[in-house]
Amino acid sequence: MRYDVIIVGGGPAGLSCAITIGSAVEHEMEFAKGKKVLVIDNGNSDLKSAKLNNVPGIKRETLGKDLLQQIKDQAKEYSCVELVEDTVKTISKNGVFLVKTGSGNSFEANVVVLASGFKAFDIEGLEIDVVENPLSPKPGRVMIRTNQNYEALNKDGSAVENLYVAGLLAGFSSMFACAAGCGVQVGINILNKYAQKPIVVHDIPDKS
Repeated sequence: MRYDVIIVGGGPAGLSCAITIGSAVEHEMEFAKGKKVLVIDNGNSDLKSAKLNNVPGIKRETLGKDLLQQIKDQAKEYSCVELVEDTVKTISKNGVFLVKTGSGNSFEANVVVLASGFKAFDIEGLEIDVVENPLSPKPGRVMIRTNQNYEALNKDGSAVENLYVAGLLAGFSSMFACAAGCGVQVGINILNKYAQKPIVVHDIPDKS
């Protein structure tokens, strides 16, 4: 199947990216009309084992698994966003990205976002630069080097166009707001490219 954006990872970063793009589609912004987003999630988000006491706007003692489900439900409210549970095995690029999963499914997209966390990166088919994550308090965590737009870098330092990295895998600290915020920014970067100008997606209260 063909999508406009495939997001690998259904944690705070990946889902925040999906919601940001989905909201632009819902607003019927001209450059976003008809865009379709697929989130492929292996169900292993670290948020499931967290308890949150220091996230702005989130009630203290909130369990991470409950917040994760809430964010998934929010993403599903956008008809252009589809969530599937699967594991991505390979990603290749020949004009468009071809994403293959452990269950044997294949998907194509013009844009891919890698948001699968920092514990490991074992997706085959890419020559991107995977290095140690310097902001992790634990050893052995990884990140993918990116340019200023969060597009992944090859080992030779060249950027892979339309291959974005978000959240902990982009080198952000292992804090909910950091990961979610990076996902939002990557979503905006993708929308900026569609619009060919800087944009934001805002709502205001009904004055009636």
